[in-house]
Amino acid sequence: MTTLIIGGNGLIGSHLVKNMAGSGESVISFSGHEAKEKIPGVTYIQGDVTEYGTLNQILHTNKIDRIIHNAAVSHPKLYLENPYKIYRINVLGTLTALEAARNYGICRFIYISSGAVYGNVSLNSVAEDVPLHGESPYGASKVACEELVRNYGLDSASLRIGFVYGPGRKFECPIHMLLSDCINKGEVNWEHGMDQIMDYIYIDDCVDAIATIATAEKLPHTEYNIGGGENVPYSRVVKCINNLYPDVPFKIGNGTLGYDNLGAMNMERSLNDFNWRPRVPLEKGISLYNDWIKSHEK
Repeated sequence: MTTLIIGGNGLIGSHLVKNMAGSGESVISFSGHEAKEKIPGVTYIQGDVTEYGTLNQILHTNKIDRIIHNAAVSHPKLYLENPYKIYRINVLGTLTALEAARNYGICRFIYISSGAVYGNVSLNSVAEDVPLHGESPYGASKVACEELVRNYGLDSASLRIGFVYGPGRKFECPIHMLLSDCINKGEVNWEHGMDQIMDYIYIDDCVDAIATIATAEKLPHTEYNIGGGENVPYSRVVKCINNLYPDVPFKIGNGTLGYDNLGAMNMERSLNDFNWRPRVPLEKGISLYNDWIKSHEK
């Protein structure tokens, strides 16, 4: 079967392309920029996700069985002063992909959403039926896109992803920032951050969940949480990294890092429907990420 991955060259997309191609799936990667690494057998196409013509040509030329839509401004802190750019790329890009899928009779459509759709939630466990409330242009765009996906008449699901960390992440990451300071500066001295609470998911777990749901025989629900399933205080991240670098002095003040304090994403639905659960504990994921950073970043 053939999967079109829109946004196939970013953090999640590139790992997802490798995962699905490695499992025998025929994969077409469509992205706005070139792939850093090309997987043998994968077809790579470059173009603007908001332009219908290129998507139309891809679907006209190839027999596509399913679409995974992952193209978006992908960080809650990006373009805060230019919300139009976020809405144009995220919302119009999703609408364009949905319309192309509908016109070519492609039933299965998986949308990569975000835990940011919940906003700041004062709950220990956040299930899929919690009311949505985007606290940023990014979060609001994800809420809007989920409504489009749910109402477009396709066999679809929106996957609400926790904070993804691991090899290849380009944008700001609270785990990467600490590791980078330890490796490059030999000290951590921040004014704030210790009160941040997040749900982290290692990149391998994230793509495994997406591939599992995308290729499932049926989708019992239209929304799924995909996260680590833990309410992780930043103090736990700090302790883990301090254990890796015991000689590095740490000084981090109170306050958050500017992210929504989401709470733990409830994983019961994905476990019940697909027998999926995250398998990489935070401590192991941080250790793996640390090894990758030391070998790939100078």
